[in-house]
Amino acid sequence: MKVDTVLRLKDVPGMLIKALEPISSHGGNVISVTHSREEKGLVSVHVSFKVQDQSSLNLIRRALEKQRIIISEMAIEGRTYITKKSLSFILVGHVIDTDIRDTIDRINEVGMVSGIEVVMPAPNQKSSVLMDVEIDEKSNGILLSLVEKICKEKEFLLVRSL
Repeated sequence: MKVDTVLRLKDVPGMLIKALEPISSHGGNVISVTHSREEKGLVSVHVSFKVQDQSSLNLIRRALEKQRIIISEMAIEGRTYITKKSLSFILVGHVIDTDIRDTIDRINEVGMVSGIEVVMPAPNQKSSVLMDVEIDEKSNGILLSLVEKICKEKEFLLVRSL
């Protein structure tokens, strides 16, 4: 079966090879690869490949996700299988001190935190954390509700992207 994907990769040496390796190692035959630099620090890579069956595709998908490679779109034989989008938001407060790992883990139950930038002026001052989260389009409302709940519990100011 033919699979068309859009992967979002960090713009660093070796990432394209890292993304293609799971396809090859699980029996995929790459047909084409095109890429474009659309966002700062990220590259959209369109990969078309063929696999024997759904089991092979599932192995490829899990291997890519394990390597934290973002699959933003996937179509199988022309039918949409995955459509993801990226949301960014800023948390302001004692984000580090209130267990940032817990915050990330809770968000990862709904989506995948794909990037974090932290500004922490001093240990006793509030920090600002910019988070990028990749989610299935259907989970948008669930993620926003979860982030609002976390912000209320931990007394963060939330700035959402539009």
